[in-house]
Amino acid sequence: MSDPIITVIVPIHNVEAYIEACLESIRSQTFRDFEVIMVNDATPDNSAVVAEKYVREDKRFRLLNNETCIGLSKTRNRAIEQAKGKYIAFIDSDDRYAEQFLERMYNAITEYDADVAVCDFALYYLNTKKTKRSGSHFVNNKVYSTLPALKELLSDRNFRFYVWNKLWKTSLFKDNDIRMIPMYYEDVVVCSQLFCHVNKVVSINYCGYYYTRAFSKYKEVSMSGTRINDYINTIPITRSYLCSHGMYKPCKVSFNIHIFHVYFSVPLLCFQARAQLRQSVIRNSVSGMNRVVRCVHRPVEELKDMIKVDSVK
Repeated sequence: MSDPIITVIVPIHNVEAYIEACLESIRSQTFRDFEVIMVNDATPDNSAVVAEKYVREDKRFRLLNNETCIGLSKTRNRAIEQAKGKYIAFIDSDDRYAEQFLERMYNAITEYDADVAVCDFALYYLNTKKTKRSGSHFVNNKVYSTLPALKELLSDRNFRFYVWNKLWKTSLFKDNDIRMIPMYYEDVVVCSQLFCHVNKVVSINYCGYYYTRAFSKYKEVSMSGTRINDYINTIPITRSYLCSHGMYKPCKVSFNIHIFHVYFSVPLLCFQARAQLRQSVIRNSVSGMNRVVRCVHRPVEELKDMIKVDSVK
């Protein structure tokens, strides 16, 4: 039996209320030649029971089980290692695909011989049950070469730092030894690394992904010192990778947009953090913002020393 064309990767942890809608949106795809690698990250609820039902009913679905919870990044990496498809698509297990997502993305990536296809997405708010398109502006079937694609990504306007609104050539991960980093905001880092190696990226003006959020206004209920630090860490990690591949100088202006976003988000994130962080909002905000500045201006050989987890606590 020949290998599937696309591998869809679904990490599963504590999503019992959403997992069936997610898996059904995959099974209902108009494009049929795919495999689904679901990875049960030691979920404490009945999410894995739902996943097992799809394994029994559809031979394209298979389930891997982690003995202990290893986190989203390592869970995705386990699936990447076993992916048989020429292309990889990601979906979070509380989200949904539009019915033609795989078909539209596959047609675009093959027609233009691209390494990545990217589309728009919509936000689905649990508190209002309403859907709102992201507001990105995609030119249909526009092809970007390496540098324009990387600049578009780093500016975080349209392509955005998400792995899930894209269809990727599997070789981008495996040939360049790129995997998810165990941290929050890992998409920022891995997307930037992958885009350093693309030859062509094609965009399509199509809303193919529905991303579930709890609130219609921004509210990060699980914010922590570690999470804030990891957001800041995206700067030295990404800058270091861009420098090592000769992409930092030509993309500096675009990368500065990400730096700007991080710098001015730190006070808001500190305010929205847990109570023990909120008690020192000003101190933590100043500390985090100063660290952003140091990450930008320190010599590249010192960036590794800038990656730490104890600045905001």
